[in-house]
Amino acid sequence: MTACPVCTTAGGRPRYEVRGHTILACPRCAAWYIRASTAAPDYDEGYLRRRSSGGAEVRGYYDYEADRSLHLRNFAQNLAILGEFSARGSLCDIGCASGHFLTAAQASGRFSALTGVDVSADAIAEVRARIGCAAAVGRVEAMPAPGRFDVITMWETIEHIAEPVAALTALRAWLRPGGLLAIGTGDNASPVARLLGRRWWYIVPPDHCVYFNRTALATALVRAGLRVLGWRRVWWHWVSATNMAMKLMRSLDVPPRVALAVADRVPVVPVPVLHGTTLVAVATRDP
Repeated sequence: MTACPVCTTAGGRPRYEVRGHTILACPRCAAWYIRASTAAPDYDEGYLRRRSSGGAEVRGYYDYEADRSLHLRNFAQNLAILGEFSARGSLCDIGCASGHFLTAAQASGRFSALTGVDVSADAIAEVRARIGCAAAVGRVEAMPAPGRFDVITMWETIEHIAEPVAALTALRAWLRPGGLLAIGTGDNASPVARLLGRRWWYIVPPDHCVYFNRTALATALVRAGLRVLGWRRVWWHWVSATNMAMKLMRSLDVPPRVALAVADRVPVVPVPVLHGTTLVAVATRDP
């Protein structure tokens, strides 16, 4: 029987079946997670640019770089949350992709040094070329620490990690005593998630393999030896109409080739989406 990767409780009940993947719900912390037998996701170069996949796949992003300006606008909200906790000094962004948050953090002038970490070698090459900051390829739970940091961020990343407590435990060692760890992820207890059910756009197995709520995320942080300082919620995001179209068709199980063909015809225009499904936890490592 598969145990919950957040609190280790056994007896997860099937919640959804999505494209051949069984998503279980933990009876204790209410995290959702994929059965352990599910194949691990692949984060090759095409993950950020499914637009060029020829219709073979709709995992990942339609075109991550095409939405760069929108990502920078959205990350202003993340920087505002960090500002509430007086985050400064050296910063490491986990799951940095091609560096959009790092670009926003650099422009803010608040951080003395920046580092990016991602599992994609292609994404890290873009970070080095575009931003010129330190960057490392690897999975945090299995790689040597690239340094010690005052601030570590994980925006829309922890849901990709099959063993989140192991990853958070590793990051605790990367964090200086008194430093801040900020994590943003989808909230499976939010009204929109409950309303949409298996059609919630965040349910994209096997890319997203663990789904959190406030109880589950707090449990993972405490098990990793971290102390929660506060909670915030991101209520809205700017999203391109093309990306919205692909996510909608993916949630409706439209065949990949058809979904990409339709998305190609949708204009790249920004759309503000009020959703309230992004939960942010800010935690610290005590001395």
